[in-house]
Amino acid sequence: MRRALLLVVVLGLTVGLSIAAMAGEAKYTFYFVSHIGPADPNMLWLTKSIDAIKKVLPVEVIYSAPEVFSIEKQRELLEAAIAAKPDGLIVPITDPVALEEPLRRAIAQGIPVVASNIEDPRPEPEKIPYLTYVGGDEYQTGWKMAEYVLGYFAEQNKQIRKVVVGIGHVGHVGAERRAQGMMDRMAQENIPVLKVALTEEPSKIYEVARSTLEANPDVDVFWVVTMLATPFVRKAIVDLGLQNQVALATVDESPMAIEGILKGYVIATHSQQFYLQGWLPVMWLYIYKEYGYVPPSRELVGPVIIDRSTAEGWKKRLIDIFGEEQYYKLAGWEE
Repeated sequence: MRRALLLVVVLGLTVGLSIAAMAGEAKYTFYFVSHIGPADPNMLWLTKSIDAIKKVLPVEVIYSAPEVFSIEKQRELLEAAIAAKPDGLIVPITDPVALEEPLRRAIAQGIPVVASNIEDPRPEPEKIPYLTYVGGDEYQTGWKMAEYVLGYFAEQNKQIRKVVVGIGHVGHVGAERRAQGMMDRMAQENIPVLKVALTEEPSKIYEVARSTLEANPDVDVFWVVTMLATPFVRKAIVDLGLQNQVALATVDESPMAIEGILKGYVIATHSQQFYLQGWLPVMWLYIYKEYGYVPPSRELVGPVIIDRSTAEGWKKRLIDIFGEEQYYKLAGWEE
């Protein structure tokens, strides 16, 4: 009886909130100040999940991000968001040092903050005192990808001689944590890992990848920790005739990564369940503002490794969310 009564109450609350949301009655306004802009297809995960939760909760969520990755621009957008005096902020902590002062100032003003996608890796009390972090454990992303790659080579009775980790967004703390996880796990096997800065310019990515492979003929694995660099690294591998030697891995559940696996260009990627990184921060800010409940300090939604055995399922999921036309538009591979 008590369970039935509770169900009625929850359903009534949900229906009431949904009706209010449909009526356009936004009770709270939150700003999502991101580093993931229009140049990055992962932005669609966040904006679509935000659009979905706005239909359920009476909130307005304003998403802002630089056109291309820039910590400086992200900080400028954050300052503008704070000046607007929102009811809450959602911010990937791309650079804890650069974002610390404005975020601590916002928190001191009574603006609650949720970290999404990238957390502040520093210990307390150095860590920015946000309510919670929603996202993947980036160090574990590197560690688990290393374990997958080790297993992949073991199944083929092959040894890994050297690994390259390519970072596109230099200064991105999440990318650095991914690299460190890979390096630490490979160190247990006495396998050297070379970390290189690929930058964000396609021609430079190709040049750096090619020159790195030419200078290190014993490389067997190239892991790209920022997804958009992947096709240009693949081109360098193919142009050098190394596609049967160098296994390419990437990150994120993007159409590009999934199609790369299905085409045989990429052996694995990962999911940090981006959709939840848009939905859950909004939900927690609403619950905190409306009822005063404080979320757990971390809500991990990744990593999940994706390979050939699971890629088709992820493709279907992506098409369901983005639509078939948008999926293939974002796949981005030249035949």
